[in-house]
Amino acid sequence: MKKKKVFIACDNSNLKVVKKIITNTKTNKLDVGYKFGIEFFYSKYGRNFILKSNNKKIFIDLKLNDIPNTCASAIYSLKDLKNISYITVHINGGFEMLRAVKKASNKTNKNLKVLGVTVLTSFSNKSLRKTGHTKLIK
Repeated sequence: MKKKKVFIACDNSNLKVVKKIITNTKTNKLDVGYKFGIEFFYSKYGRNFILKSNNKKIFIDLKLNDIPNTCASAIYSLKDLKNISYITVHINGGFEMLRAVKKASNKTNKNLKVLGVTVLTSFSNKSLRKTGHTKLIK
């Protein structure tokens, strides 16, 4: 029987807390990977910890959102992090940005999967309307 896959969120900038999360979630019953958000990735230890991590299933939730060239350059800057499996980008960056990110990821890390974020979980229908979206979340 194939193990169920799961990513454990390590959304903290404290290295000791992140290490404790990883230690406490190791199991043979699941295929575990770890998700690191921007607060850890940009912390003093984040990038280096990910670089040295033995875990081959890492998801970095950076939600890239800029012009195509800048987002592609951000992907190229991750070329030393071969153990990253997933990265997030904002869909509202546009089709050309998405294409540039995918092209860069194919050149940098063939195993990197790009996940598109459409709406942040913190948005309510009211906040969506205030930003110009007229369709309601159901």
